[in-house]
Parts: sequence; C-alpha cells; structure tokens
Amino acid sequence: MSGKTYDLKNEIEARELFDLQAEKIKNLKKELDDCIQTLISVSILANGDENIVIGNFVDSKLSKFAKTHKNVTKYIEKVTGKNIDVVLAENAALEEAEGDL
Repeated sequence: MSGKTYDLKNEIEARELFDLQAEKIKNLKKELDDCIQTLISVSILANGDENIVIGNFVDSKLSKFAKTHKNVTKYIEKVTGKNIDVVLAENAALEEAEGDL
C-alpha cells in the first residue's frame, strides 16, 4: 500500500513540475513574440527615418527569426516585395561580402 502512495506522490510532484515548465515555456514564447514585434516596430521606424544603420541591423535580426516565425516572414515579404527565400539569400550574400572586406 505504501508503494502506491509513494508512486502517487511522485506523480503529483512530476505533474506540478511539468505544469511549471509549461508555464515557463508559455511565458518565454510570449516574451519572444513581444521582442519580435518590437523589432518589427523598430524596423518600420528606422526605415521611415531612413536610418540605414539601425534599419540594416534590425532587418538582419528579423531575417534570422523569419525561418521560424510566420509574422516576421510576412512582414519581410510585405516590406521588400520579395519572396522570403530571395531576401534570405541576398542577406547571406551581403554578409559574406562584408566578411571579405
């Protein structure tokens, strides 16, 4: 009988840990989404002000997120008027050219 009680106690503790981890993951995903939205906002402002240095920096960060975040992909495609694969290839070519300097 005590063996079953012990197993139940472990199961309850495991579920509590799982719930805690799930909540942490949920919070981290929200934080990441907020960061992405901030990057998009900064990109809009930088491009509107023609601040090329900031715009390029933010856009390079956004291109890294574009591989896994649909809202970033849509934004980049809308702003550039190009398919995301073309934009990423152009960014890679620019990074390589800058590395050669």
